[in-house]
Amino acid sequence: MRWWRTARTLYSLWSYAWSGVTWRDKWLAFLLAGLVSMGEHRVRARSWFFNRINACAREGQVHLRLRIGRRICTVAMRQGDREDFLIGGELVKRAYAPPPFTPRQIVDGGANIGLFAIYASALFPEAKLVCYEPDEKNLAQLRYNLAINQIAAEVQPVGLWSRETTLYYHPVVSCGGYIDETPPGIPIPCVVPQIGPDCWLKLDIESSEYEVLPRLLADGAYPRWISMELHAFAERGPELLRLLEAHGYRVRGDVSPELWLTTIEAWREPSDGP
Repeated sequence: MRWWRTARTLYSLWSYAWSGVTWRDKWLAFLLAGLVSMGEHRVRARSWFFNRINACAREGQVHLRLRIGRRICTVAMRQGDREDFLIGGELVKRAYAPPPFTPRQIVDGGANIGLFAIYASALFPEAKLVCYEPDEKNLAQLRYNLAINQIAAEVQPVGLWSRETTLYYHPVVSCGGYIDETPPGIPIPCVVPQIGPDCWLKLDIESSEYEVLPRLLADGAYPRWISMELHAFAERGPELLRLLEAHGYRVRGDVSPELWLTTIEAWREPSDGP
């Protein structure tokens, strides 16, 4: 029944593609959804999707127009940048569920090139948007994406941590490494995010969530809705989930104990006690 699984996968990918504005946008959305849906072991399939996405580039950028809520938004990804394409696929597949209320503030921790910011702003255009992103190259693309969508946002060129400090990035391989407070390394200025009332907090900060969230909870700075990627979940995730629940949060998402990476939502009503 392999043909049936393939047909079901193609149908699922095309269902995401319909958010594209033109047929060219639908094709590109299909490709992005396909790339992010392929496991790392699907080397040939990922290469096929990547090459066709890259062929859509013009003047160094791959532009995609999507319908998000009642708006038509433009997403710009850098030519040849696999991580940009994967984030684009997450956007097409709506990786983050929006809150069921209208937030007054949206905090994008680990804003990267701004695709979550585009998505959240399209759904809640009246909310104050704050983006935290320390990487200079990502910052340039983030500002470009905000500008072409005419989104007013406060952009903070810093990372997030449990206190105001400077961290250091230590590359281990070409595409990865670790951070701590021990030099030498690539310095990353970090702050504690400012959380206002009715806040939707998104975190994709490469394990720094284990520093940031305990600090916020200890300070009584409770985001009403949290969308986040949890890294090293098998080792550290369950303890963080217990801490959230102890502070009145309810949690949903795949919390299987063997997972290394997962995406969850956590929410807390203003009347919920710790």
